[in-house]
Amino acid sequence: MSMLSNGLSGLTASQIALNVVSNNIANSNVAGYTRQQTVNSALISNSNNSLSSGSGVEVSAINRITDDYLNNNLWRSNSSYGFNQAYSDYLGVAEQLLANENLSLSVGMDDLFNAFNSASTEPSSIAPRQLIISSAEALTQKFNSLAANLDIQRVQIEEQADGMLEMANSLFAEVATLNQEIVDGTAQGANISALLDQRDETVNSLSKLMDVEVARMDNGSYTLSMTGGQPLVLGSSAASLTRVGNDYQVNLAGQPFSFSGDIGGQLGGILSYETNILDTTEASLNQLAQDLADDVNNQLALGQDINTIAGAGAPLFDYNPLDPAGSLSISAGFEPEDLALGAIGAGPGDNSNLSQIIALKDGHYDSYNSLVGTLAIQSGQAGAEAQASKSIADDALAQRDSVSAVNLDEEAMSLIQYQQSYQANAKVVSASQQLFNTLLSMF
Repeated sequence: MSMLSNGLSGLTASQIALNVVSNNIANSNVAGYTRQQTVNSALISNSNNSLSSGSGVEVSAINRITDDYLNNNLWRSNSSYGFNQAYSDYLGVAEQLLANENLSLSVGMDDLFNAFNSASTEPSSIAPRQLIISSAEALTQKFNSLAANLDIQRVQIEEQADGMLEMANSLFAEVATLNQEIVDGTAQGANISALLDQRDETVNSLSKLMDVEVARMDNGSYTLSMTGGQPLVLGSSAASLTRVGNDYQVNLAGQPFSFSGDIGGQLGGILSYETNILDTTEASLNQLAQDLADDVNNQLALGQDINTIAGAGAPLFDYNPLDPAGSLSISAGFEPEDLALGAIGAGPGDNSNLSQIIALKDGHYDSYNSLVGTLAIQSGQAGAEAQASKSIADDALAQRDSVSAVNLDEEAMSLIQYQQSYQANAKVVSASQQLFNTLLSMF
């Protein structure tokens, strides 16, 4: 009977191994699937006979082939790449926007001050004065368009951030639910490999959105937290992220935890861009619009208009101090005759004040070019960092997959191995039956 039971146990072990291999092959194209492997153990003989050969074999476990270090490394790499790519994408749009020739303030300021220059020879002529007003109006439209496009980008960022917060909250809830199912399944002795795969894939998706620290508990559940320690998932309890303006909170079981927008991942990338680039770019643009308008208006106020009325230089530009770039315009009712291009007390053909206006160009021109140049440098650096972090993330995925993913060549070899094992054990069973029949034939 020992021979027969050994053969039968071998058949069972080989059959289970074949089932595991076939399942690996069937799931080879499933994202996040972790290959499984049987662990065989020799059965301890119950016989006191020293000549007993043993009691056969059993499958003591079916293991997921996974490495927590490689998983955590992948998730950290995902977060870094998500941050850098999102940051780089928005920064590239801003750079192209300010460098667009149709919206270029450099071109607009060139046109305006060239118009001022053209009026130097005939400051009393209406035609060059009208050209100044037309060029000034074109410049205000460029300011307005740039401000409007940056406002649109801010709206896009806020909408995308809200969507990412909603997605993150959904993923927190999914991890919490899977935690409970895994704990329950473990207690019942069920195969929970599919649940573990699903949870790891959920964390993988979450890691692309934000930095997340993962700790495995003794009961098999995951505890998730932010890098600052704020809890995201504790057992079957999930947190929710909320954003009001620039203020953020994590709420878990009614307990609020504050955190900054520096949270990594795609969400952290767009929020970092909003704070570090968009806010400063809008502020610089508003300051440039305000300074240009104030300087030109103040200088015009020191001259006299075409009617030689001293101190009658009306302001060329008007704006709302709360939104200088977006509201910059030509003063209502402004006429060519209102340009105070002459010095006070000079004759109608004087251009002394005009010369002072022309001298204003360099400071404003340099300010804008500095802004565009800085954005170009930052965009190049961000693009390089995004590319580098992508390579790191790709390498981390390859390392994880080299351990956990299904290799069809290896599975094919295992399939042959377990087929041969099954066939050999079947022969053992057949031989045992033949021996038994031989024994019976003796009677």
